[in-house]
Amino acid sequence: MARRSKAQAAKAATSDDAEASPKGPAPFPELDRDRVATVDMLFTHHDRIAHVDDPIWADVSSLAAAGRTLFVTCDETASVEGLDWDPDTGRALDHRSYPLGLVFELPAGARGEMDIEGLAVSDGWLWVCGSHGLKRGKPGSKKFKDLASIDWDPNRGFLGRLPLVERSGGRFEPVAVSDPIDGAPERRAAMLPMTGTRDAYLRKLLAKDPLIAPFIDLPCKENGFDIEGIAARGNEVILGLRGPVLRGWALIVRLEMKETQAGELKPVKREDGRRYAIHALDLNGQGIRDLAWDGDRLLILSGAISDHEALQSVFALDPADFDREVIGADRLPRILDLVIQRGGDNAEGLEIVGEGADRRLMIVYDSPHNHRTDADEGRLTGDLFTLD
Repeated sequence: MARRSKAQAAKAATSDDAEASPKGPAPFPELDRDRVATVDMLFTHHDRIAHVDDPIWADVSSLAAAGRTLFVTCDETASVEGLDWDPDTGRALDHRSYPLGLVFELPAGARGEMDIEGLAVSDGWLWVCGSHGLKRGKPGSKKFKDLASIDWDPNRGFLGRLPLVERSGGRFEPVAVSDPIDGAPERRAAMLPMTGTRDAYLRKLLAKDPLIAPFIDLPCKENGFDIEGIAARGNEVILGLRGPVLRGWALIVRLEMKETQAGELKPVKREDGRRYAIHALDLNGQGIRDLAWDGDRLLILSGAISDHEALQSVFALDPADFDREVIGADRLPRILDLVIQRGGDNAEGLEIVGEGADRRLMIVYDSPHNHRTDADEGRLTGDLFTLD
C-alpha cells in the first residue's frame, strides 16, 4: 500500500495455454459505472481506544459487510472495527473496536501489528487474514542503511475466523463463542497455528511451492509474498496475492479448511497431495488488492505491486468455477476502472452491499486524500458504484 507519513495522514493469452503470457489491456470500457453515492465512516478518536495508537481512518485496509454492519481494519492494529451503516443517510456510525488479542493468543501480543489485509463474511463467520509479508525498513534522514533491514511482524501470519452473532436491528458482532441457536451447536473462533517466526503456517506451506518459494523472503511491495485479499464460501477460502506477480500473471491460492480436534484450523489435503491450489489470472500485469463474492462470480480488485501509482480496476471471474489453473483475459472482463489519484486514495477494500435493485459495489481507500477525511470527526469517505 502506498502510504504517506502519519503526519500527512493525520492532516488529511488464452486459458488453455499455460505458457502464454498475458495479453495487452482489453479495449477501454465506457465509464458508465460512475460513482452513485458515498458512505461516511465515523471512527472514535484513537486516543480513546486502549489498543490503538494511530488514526484508524488514515490506514483502512480491508472491508466486509454483514446486515447493516460494516467491518473494516486498520493495518497498524490488531483489531477489527465495526460500524452501523444507514444507506438512507450515507453514514456509518457507532464505531466498536474488537481486539483480536482478547480472543486469540497472538505471538506479538494484543497490540502487535497484524497488517490485516483481508476480511470476508460467509455463513455466519468473519474471516480475518494478515498479509503474511515481510517489510523493508524505511530510510531515516541520517540512516540510509535502514533500507537494508527486512523485518517480520509475528502477528502478520494470522488467518482465522470468528462466529458472528446478530443483535437487534441487523447489527452483527464477532464473538469468541456463539450460543447454540435452534438446536445448532455452538461455534468457536479458530485460527491456523501461529509460531511467531517467519515460518508461519501458510508461509511454510507455500515455501515449498516452486512458483512462490523464490518470493517468500522478499519484502512485500517488492514482488514478495503478500496476501491482500480474501473471499470465503463455506469452508473454502480464496487468498488474493498482491505479490508475487509472475510475468504479468496475478495469483490466487485456494484452501479448503477444516477444524481439528484441538480447535485449530487446517487446510484439507487435496487429491494431488497438496493442501492448496494455485491459479494464475491475467489482470493486465497487476496484483490483487481485494476479493469479494457476488453470487457465482468472484470480483477482483487489482492494483500495483509496488508503491507506484497506477490504474486500479475491478475484474469479474464469471462464473468462478476454477476449472483451469490459468485464467486468461477472455474470462476476466473489467467492469470498473477507478480514477487515478496521485499521492493517495489507494483502493484497498471492496464489498457488495444492499439487495436487489439497491445492490452496490462499495470501495474504501487507504492513504485517503483530504476530501475523504476529517480528523476532528474521524471521518473516512468511501464510494458506492452501480453493479449489474
